[in-house]
Amino acid sequence: MKVPLRHDLSAGPVLLACLAIGLLTLMDGVAKELSTRLTTLDVVTIRYVSGIFWAGLLGLIVRPPLPTRDMVRAHSIRAVFFAATSFLFFYALSTLPIVEAMVFTYLSPIFIALLGSLLLHEKVHPSTAFAIALSFVGVMVIAVGKGLGAEGISNDFLGILAAIGSAGTYALSLVLLRARTGSDPITTIVVLQNFLTALIILPIAFFLSDPVAAIVAEWPYVLMMGLLGTAGQFALASALRAAPAARIGTVEFTNIIWATLIGIFFFGEWPGITAYLGAALIIFAAFILLRKATPKISLAGDGL
Repeated sequence: MKVPLRHDLSAGPVLLACLAIGLLTLMDGVAKELSTRLTTLDVVTIRYVSGIFWAGLLGLIVRPPLPTRDMVRAHSIRAVFFAATSFLFFYALSTLPIVEAMVFTYLSPIFIALLGSLLLHEKVHPSTAFAIALSFVGVMVIAVGKGLGAEGISNDFLGILAAIGSAGTYALSLVLLRARTGSDPITTIVVLQNFLTALIILPIAFFLSDPVAAIVAEWPYVLMMGLLGTAGQFALASALRAAPAARIGTVEFTNIIWATLIGIFFFGEWPGITAYLGAALIIFAAFILLRKATPKISLAGDGL
């Protein structure tokens, strides 16, 4: 069965996606703080235990339709990629400064544009392609300014590989999410994503670690992390319901701005002048995305 997807090219979905990215980047800052004293597996567990609490609360308030067997099957596939993304990126955060971790994950919009075209048959508008390219140039300017040469890469090789890997798995999870937002209630998507990912993470955590002790010791961060993650997921799913995956994927670049502020104020990581030059290019690319255009409609299958 073919389900029509909205292609709203106005500023609304882009601004909503910017809010989502801000919330999710704040969550990443909390994860980085926790990684200074906990293992990556414990941090991922905390994220989804808290996610179950907040997503369950959201479900009780909104009372969305119960998921169908098809929805559970489709989102179970997404949950695998989402769990992998969380583990890889949180590991990268534990080994790299937050801005540098974000730099390497900026391969994801490129993956999103390609996967959106291949799996969802979405046409990448020339202005979107230009915005992606311009933003990528901004990222590279920041990377060069941070001194990410051969010596730096060799020092943090595993962290860099993890960040790049998380970009690929995250891109695929977003494209799969875009395929479902045309038919599945957003609240149901958010609740399912948290519960299904937790079902993957928790058995591994209890087998290899002691997540209960970490949760009890860090309970304020537990609540904060889940709230930010659930709110960010809800906003991002809403944006993806309205606009093409490649367009929303480009907004991912704005998290460099949030990451820079978090790095300065919470971790004492001061970016150089090239960070601001790169940020200027990224902001200009965002203005390109905010231009209004005529909406288009495409079709996507609901069987992913």
